[in-house]
Amino acid sequence: MTYRELQRVPVWWAIIGIGVALGAAAELHSGATGWRSYVPYALLPSATVIVLVALSRKRVLVEAGVLHVPGARAPLHAFGPAEVLDRDALRLYRGPAAQHDAWVVVRPWLKGAVLLPVTDPEDDTPYWLVGSRDPQALAAAISAP
Repeated sequence: MTYRELQRVPVWWAIIGIGVALGAAAELHSGATGWRSYVPYALLPSATVIVLVALSRKRVLVEAGVLHVPGARAPLHAFGPAEVLDRDALRLYRGPAAQHDAWVVVRPWLKGAVLLPVTDPEDDTPYWLVGSRDPQALAAAISAP
């Protein structure tokens, strides 16, 4: 089974980000004259859009028995049974119940995740925590033979 997920930034984040960038540009403008008055309005919103696009390019992929997440990949046989986490359980594993050597790939706008205990005896990582827009589908793809 193949699973692909592009973890795009929500539209409301883009609207707020560009609004904040325009507000900061207005503050930096501060009555400057000539070409200097346009520079903050050109640079700050553009930089904001570039950052938002870069954040939106992160992918989670399950293909050919391998889980690909931003920054890592591992064969599915290295994991135990997948556990779907809701918002409250995800908050717990990102906070009080977190282990410092876990592999965590969760974006702040994602409300669910999949907890994957690592069963490989040669790996010191206790678990992977992978954020997802559809954690049930991701867990099903990981658990599929």
